[in-house]
Amino acid sequence: MEKSFLAPLYQSWSITNADNLGGFWMNLRQLEAFRAVMVTRSITQAAQSMHLSQPAVSKLIADLEYAIGFKLFVRSKGSALTVTPEAEYFYHEVERSFIGVDALKKTADDIRNLSTGNLHIASLPALAFSFLPHVIRAFQKRHPGVSIHLDTHSSSTVRQLVANQQFDIGLATRAHEVAGMSASTFLRSVGACILPPGHRLADLAYIEPADLAGEPFISLMHGDRTRRRVDRIFEDAGVKRDLVVETQYAITHCNLVTLGVGCSIVNPATAIGFVSQGLVILPFRPRIEFEYLLYTPSFRALSQTALRFIEIMTEVRDEMVAAGTFGEPPVGQGAPTDDT
Repeated sequence: MEKSFLAPLYQSWSITNADNLGGFWMNLRQLEAFRAVMVTRSITQAAQSMHLSQPAVSKLIADLEYAIGFKLFVRSKGSALTVTPEAEYFYHEVERSFIGVDALKKTADDIRNLSTGNLHIASLPALAFSFLPHVIRAFQKRHPGVSIHLDTHSSSTVRQLVANQQFDIGLATRAHEVAGMSASTFLRSVGACILPPGHRLADLAYIEPADLAGEPFISLMHGDRTRRRVDRIFEDAGVKRDLVVETQYAITHCNLVTLGVGCSIVNPATAIGFVSQGLVILPFRPRIEFEYLLYTPSFRALSQTALRFIEIMTEVRDEMVAAGTFGEPPVGQGAPTDDT
């Protein structure tokens, strides 16, 4: 026997006949039977459409009539079923109710099939500019009904937004543990040296600290963890650079380098979009890694939409790593690891 979508509601939605001290109920199964009879104008055909026996449908109609206190159909031997005027009026209201129930069913189907919904993502610019557009394109091809909201902020703001339960997914750099969110390592990218178009070092196979001695250099801001690691590499090599600009975001580095202001070391995925403008991207030695974490809110469960987005995001990441978009595959690159 086919199970109706309304079955889980039968026990929970009922209307009691106030004049009936026995507490007889009008339930959705009775309304389904009434609706089927009104559509087919036949108890027999209604029973077939509901996958019930004819006596079962007749009983549902009789119970409904008892609950509401008036006749819906006039039955006489050897003649067709006659619909009462009261039934016609009652049917109009029942249809309005079933339109709402059908809408609920469609909404449930859409949610289950990821055909609708909203997804809120916060990301630092380095991944919002270069990586996430590829993920969103792949996700939208499979789930075009989902609306995606992508906000770009500094890593500290991304972490705070997720910790405040305002966003489903956050991508940012590592920081001290923040209450209200879970964190896992999502991506390690090998840093690359970027040079202006036509730069004298453009033909080298890779760049070492000594190659950048005296070169105008665009650096991250003081206090940035990656900035400290880059500075340490040059200090250990005894190489002095000409620090002409300090700025927070890698995408700004790429713009400045493309305009010839200086050179820099960035996540290569951020720089890919500037190659068409003549930007030169070369491996940097010694190896330096950029680490990005996946942040999710702790105080509410992730939606199926968010889980699916993370799944596709991981697929796209692995494809881009294999293609060398993030530089040489970093040591230990793979599935996200729980850091909380």
